[in-house]
Formats: sequence, structure tokens, C-alpha cells
Amino acid sequence: MLAADKLLLQSSLKQNAIQLKEKELNLHNTNFGSLGTQAAVLAGFAVTALIEFSPPPDIHETRYLEIAYYVCCMLSLVTNLYCVAGSTVLSVFATNLALRGPDGSVERAVEGMHEERRGGVILFA
Repeated sequence: MLAADKLLLQSSLKQNAIQLKEKELNLHNTNFGSLGTQAAVLAGFAVTALIEFSPPPDIHETRYLEIAYYVCCMLSLVTNLYCVAGSTVLSVFATNLALRGPDGSVERAVEGMHEERRGGVILFA
């Protein structure tokens, strides 16, 4: 009887821990989805800024400013697209690992998302 109670307690504890990790995985997944969405919007703004801007043809003194403008727009576009791709890949692969991986893969997926969260936010900023 004691062994059965111990086994029930262990399985209940493991089930509660997995449910908690699942909630944490969903939180990270939602955060990365929001990060990717916002980066996609900003990438769209960068593309619009690249396309719509046309300097006056008679002003030659602002050539360096124009070059700086285009460099900043391209840098913004590249980092935002990289952020979109990174957050998408991370969300897909972490969820796949958590659902289809071996025992302990939920914890591994959550820890991996937690480690990558800082890099994604730094890249976004």
C-alpha cells in the first residue's frame, strides 16, 4: 500500500511539473510570436521607407546623409527579417521538440526558448 501511494505521488508530481512546463512553453511561444509579428511590421515600414523616399535632384550636399539613410534602412530591414525568421524557427522547433521528443524534452525546449529569448529581444531592439 505504501509503495502504491509513493508511486501515485511521484506520478502526480511529475504530471504537475509537466503541466507547469507546458504553461511556460506556451508563454514563450506567445512571446516569440508577438516579437516576430512586431518585427515583421517594422520590416514592412523599412521597405516602405526604402521605396518611397526620393531626395530632391538638385541638392548634392546631402549625399552623405542620403547614404546614411539608406544604410540605416537596410540595417533595420535585415535585423527585423532575421528576428522574424529566428522567432519563427525557434517557435516551430521548440514546440516540435516538446511534443515529439523523448522524455525530458519539454524541459529542454523550455530552457532553450528561455536562453534564446534575450538574444531575440536584443536583436529586436
